[in-house]
Amino acid sequence: MTIRALVAAYLGGSESEILAAARKAPKTYRRYLKPKRSGVGMREIFHPSKDTKALQYALLEIVLPSLPVHETAAGYIRGLRSPLLRNAQIHSGFSFTVRLDFRDFFPSIMPEDLLSRLGAVDEWAQIDKKDREFLSDTLFIDFRHRRFLAIGAPTSPAISNAVMFELDSRLQASATEHNGRYTRYADDILYSTNEKGGCQAFAGRVGAEIAAMDSPDLALNEDKTLYMSRGTRRSVTGLIVTPEGNVSVGRSRKRYLRGLVFRYGKYLAGRGEFDEELTDTLRGLLAFALDVEPEFFNRLAQRYGAKVVNAALHGVRTE
Repeated sequence: MTIRALVAAYLGGSESEILAAARKAPKTYRRYLKPKRSGVGMREIFHPSKDTKALQYALLEIVLPSLPVHETAAGYIRGLRSPLLRNAQIHSGFSFTVRLDFRDFFPSIMPEDLLSRLGAVDEWAQIDKKDREFLSDTLFIDFRHRRFLAIGAPTSPAISNAVMFELDSRLQASATEHNGRYTRYADDILYSTNEKGGCQAFAGRVGAEIAAMDSPDLALNEDKTLYMSRGTRRSVTGLIVTPEGNVSVGRSRKRYLRGLVFRYGKYLAGRGEFDEELTDTLRGLLAFALDVEPEFFNRLAQRYGAKVVNAALHGVRTE
C-alpha cells in the first residue's frame, strides 16, 4: 500500500483529495516573528494550515515512528519524561562541557535528507515517485524560493531527529572513545568530559564531521560555541548545573516565579488582577520547577502557602 493511500485511509478521505491538499500544502503556512532567546534578532515561526496539519499528524503516526532515532537525541522523543532534566543530569557529573549550536538548523534540512533516511528503512525503501512528491509537499514549506523544514510544523522535530541519526551515531562513538558523553537537543550539541582540553578537541571533530557530510548540509554557529567548567555557571538546555553537580531551574527563573506566586496570592485574595495568559505561564513554570527542583517548589509552598501554590499549579481562576 502506498503512503498516500495509507494517509487517505487514516483521515477518511479519498486519495485524490489527499494529493490535492498535499499539492497546496507548501504554501499554506502563516509566518510569525518571535524574539530569539538571546534578545538579538527574530526567529521565523511557520504555522501550517488546518488541512496541512492534518496530513502531517497522519504521517506522524504512520511513517515517522518507523525511522530510527539515536539514543543521544534528548529532545522531542515520545514518551520521554523530563527531557530537559534528563539531558542536564547526563552532563552534571563532569568537569568540562562544551555547547555547540547549528546555524539555521531546521531550514538546513531538505526533502532529500528525509527521503534518504526513508531509503534506509525496509518498509519505505521502494516508495514511488508520487509518494516522494507527496512527502516533500506535505512536510516541507516553500518560502523565498526554497523548500525546507519549517520551525512550527508538528512533524519537524521528529524529522530532524531522524535525519541526524548518522551524525549522532558518529559523535557518540567519538565521545565514548574519549571517555566523554554526547547528547543533542534539537540544534544544541553538548559534550562533557573530565579531560582538560577535551572539549576543544571534540569541537574540532564535530566541525570535521559536518564538513564531510553530504546530508544534511549543516554548519556550526561558532559565535554560540560555549566552553564551561565546574568553576563557571553551566547552562544545559535552559537548566543550571551547579558546581556541586546538582541541576537547578536557575536564580533568575526562581526570582520571577516568586514574584508571580506573590501576585497570584494577592489575586486569589481579591487584591489584584492576574490575567488568564499569566495564569497559564505560572502553571507551566510551577510544573517545571516541581519536576526539576522539587525542593524549591516546596519552599514556595512554605513561604506563600500550599493552598496558593497548589491553586496556581492547577490553573485555578476566580471570578
